[in-house]
Amino acid sequence: MIDELMAAGQYAAALEKLADLSDEEVRLKRLICLNSLGEFEKAKLEGKAAKAVAKETYYDVVGQYIMSLKECEDYEEAINILIEELSMPYIPYEYENAFNTAYDEILLAKQDAAYGNEKKQIFSSEEIEVILNKDDVNDDLLYMALDQLQQLNVRILMPSIRQYLENPKKPPFAKTLIMETLIEQQVDEELEVSKFHDYYTFNPSYSPLVLEQMCYNGIGKELVRVLEDENASLLNQCLDYLEYYLYVIYPKDIYEDEYSLAAAALHYYVATLQNIEVDEMDLEIAYNVSMSQVENMLLALKEIE
Repeated sequence: MIDELMAAGQYAAALEKLADLSDEEVRLKRLICLNSLGEFEKAKLEGKAAKAVAKETYYDVVGQYIMSLKECEDYEEAINILIEELSMPYIPYEYENAFNTAYDEILLAKQDAAYGNEKKQIFSSEEIEVILNKDDVNDDLLYMALDQLQQLNVRILMPSIRQYLENPKKPPFAKTLIMETLIEQQVDEELEVSKFHDYYTFNPSYSPLVLEQMCYNGIGKELVRVLEDENASLLNQCLDYLEYYLYVIYPKDIYEDEYSLAAAALHYYVATLQNIEVDEMDLEIAYNVSMSQVENMLLALKEIE
């Protein structure tokens, strides 16, 4: 009868019949009914009690309890529970996936609430550590966390940062943002960075920031020399893409004898993206390169798309 009432959406009627508070299945169903009715404050109290006695229903209860905490904007408690659950040595896959999704959503909701109250509320080091260690992270959440990483002492997160930089599956642009934070905080440690099937040794204490590299100015000057009078709009787009490209490949260096080639490839690539026709012979003359060289570098540019 109770299951039929719940299936029909008659949650208030079902709730009246769920009276045996010593039964964990009853507790779970009460929690589902309260959440479905939008009685989130009551659901939060029910969830806390249900979680304390749950065994067979434990993960379902936690999922419903997290929902009520989120709706009540009790983000800290929800985050603490999720961190605890996700740090367990074993959790059934379907629940792990759901809890990871809930964690991302609640952190974003927490941040939105902080901005709405016109106060800066940064993620804790524990929250950022969970984000770094997760295999699949919402992009907005990731870059928000990396922005706030700058306000923490990164040394307390070095084990997770090392793993992040070494992991070939982590996004290269995000790795560079982490490396710049390490540089700004003058971390003196040899680190290994994986990017595009290559590995680099990186020590923040004597490494330049991305846009302080000689190659940034060198390639930029080549683009300015060729495009400043010809197409100022295309020049600006090329310079913007140059910044992006250097952030993605960092700490790989581009040497002085490669500046013209890099500029030619960027010119050709960005123009193609904008459907601007480029005379290949003019390009070769302007940058003193061959199209065969440019085509080889275009492959590298396409790899980072």
